[in-house]
Amino acid sequence: MTSLVFKRDSFAGLPVSHLFDRSNPLVHEILSLAEVLELKNPNPPAWLPPLARVFHWGYGICEDDFQENFLPVGNFLQETSPSLFSCDLGPAARKHEGILPISPIMGQKAIYERAKINLRLLRSKYDGPVALENYNFYPTGLYNRICDPDFIADFLSHFNLGLVLDLAHAAISAVNMGFDIFRYLEKLPLDKVVEIHVSKPYLPPEAGRLGVDTHEAPEEREWSWLSFVLDHTRLTEAKPLVLIEYYKDLKTLKKCMLRMQEKLNVDLSPSQNPIELLPKALSLQGALVNAKRG
Repeated sequence: MTSLVFKRDSFAGLPVSHLFDRSNPLVHEILSLAEVLELKNPNPPAWLPPLARVFHWGYGICEDDFQENFLPVGNFLQETSPSLFSCDLGPAARKHEGILPISPIMGQKAIYERAKINLRLLRSKYDGPVALENYNFYPTGLYNRICDPDFIADFLSHFNLGLVLDLAHAAISAVNMGFDIFRYLEKLPLDKVVEIHVSKPYLPPEAGRLGVDTHEAPEEREWSWLSFVLDHTRLTEAKPLVLIEYYKDLKTLKKCMLRMQEKLNVDLSPSQNPIELLPKALSLQGALVNAKRG
């Protein structure tokens, strides 16, 4: 197994996606550029390299589908003990179709109570670090409260959880809520960031239109958001995992990974085991193993 010397303040991660074909040499080149793999399915390919692993689940901590679909994920977490579990912070309705709520919009108390129930279920199978990802705001009711930076900070502090900061989601929320993007980022609890997602969203050139999460390859604008956040996390003990969320073609993904290595000053030198280093880094941040269990 390749081990790593971390001469900078972050880890280079890679989400496992449908693009990963074992027979494609380019896939293995891209995998060689990663220090940590992010799994999104409890049945990952057996041929993946033995890197440190985290698990992100695409459900929200407040929705009914979390509880209804948890069993296979819970068993996977119990059997494999990934270095981090994450899911989405919200939504503000227990049931939804896309960005539209199909059940009543919850107030703050109900949001906390629903999250408490699902966190208790999670903790019955997994006692490692937990973090929640920020949503992107759309004015449908489904995202009431949960995209407000003050709410995010209070919620994570209450449950002692880390933040998965999706920069595209944050930019969309800022634009759709009428904030300056950097001001919005600054108001988030950056001291709790354990993971950062980087991709290019669509942001409208004029006011009155909504931004959209398009998962395009990041460009200089998006790298500047990452630099802004890392400048803040370097003032703390945080050492976030950084991932590119681009799923369209391998050649572009490789270019993005190489660009990310430049930004993070990655040094793939034999030394310490990343499977040991990542939990140590996470333990310095908000996603602590002693997170409240309800």
